[in-house]
Amino acid sequence: MDPSTPRHVAHVPMRWADMDAYGHVNNAVFLRYLQEARVEMLFVQAARRGAAGLAEGVVVARHEIDYLAPLRFRPGAVRVETWLREMQNSTFTLGYEIVDADESGEIYALASTTLVPYDLSVGRPRRLGEEEKAVLERHLQPDGPVPRAGRGSAGATRDRDRAPGGEEPDGRSGPPRPEGKVHQYECAVRFDDLDSYGHVNNVTFAEYIQEARIDFVARHFPGGLAGHAGSVVAGQHIDYLAPVTAGARLQVEVWVTRLGESSFDLAYAIRDAERVYARATSALVAYDLQEARPRPVSPPERAALEPFHGVQ
Repeated sequence: MDPSTPRHVAHVPMRWADMDAYGHVNNAVFLRYLQEARVEMLFVQAARRGAAGLAEGVVVARHEIDYLAPLRFRPGAVRVETWLREMQNSTFTLGYEIVDADESGEIYALASTTLVPYDLSVGRPRRLGEEEKAVLERHLQPDGPVPRAGRGSAGATRDRDRAPGGEEPDGRSGPPRPEGKVHQYECAVRFDDLDSYGHVNNVTFAEYIQEARIDFVARHFPGGLAGHAGSVVAGQHIDYLAPVTAGARLQVEVWVTRLGESSFDLAYAIRDAERVYARATSALVAYDLQEARPRPVSPPERAALEPFHGVQ
């Protein structure tokens, strides 16, 4: 890493409502912290440096994030360091570390986001301008750390399979059906799910995935949520394939792609009857909440997961 290339640093305030039932900042909220830092970098700072076009339209094509340590609420902010990992004519990828703002410097998450400059007036991707490239290159660190999430996973959508703008080649086809059972969760789009572009915000997709995962546990694990000993998200990736607008009636499909001794992977497809809007995977670790350490997947949990274990 070139120490002469500065990272963009944003201090993002924490909120009490960011915590989940485990007393930690919820996994989906980490993506909100990334978004806050990204908006400051691309919409505020870039405009001041002569690249105002970035504020006019940039859409997220992919998120990948590794959760490295639990983050608990405290008054103040977390530090989000952002840099440019790579850049092409019509896409660029940012890297991030979410770091403790105090002297410990503990890293809570490592992430990356692939973005596409977008012309909202015509509804299609566009190329980066020279001024935009120059501003982004100020933060270029191509050898910075890369998250493990999504690399080589069964749920990952490869760039060669995606049409320009993030949609699948035919705009309607879904992922191949897994060989095992699929859990289906009905998901309504709420008005406040939408962002300033009139589309469901990228962070909200992570919330849809989480809701589907909770519903999966509630319906299929012995004793439901109350009987579940606990699990935490170690990493996840989301591929955004098409925008979702107000009034959509979505379904989130959930199945198991890997079942280990103390961890398991879930895959998701967010879709309606005609189109897949996003694909995702998450790596989960069975967790003893009292001892604050991983535990084996119990025989009843394994029995609940096995019928949904298929390949994508």
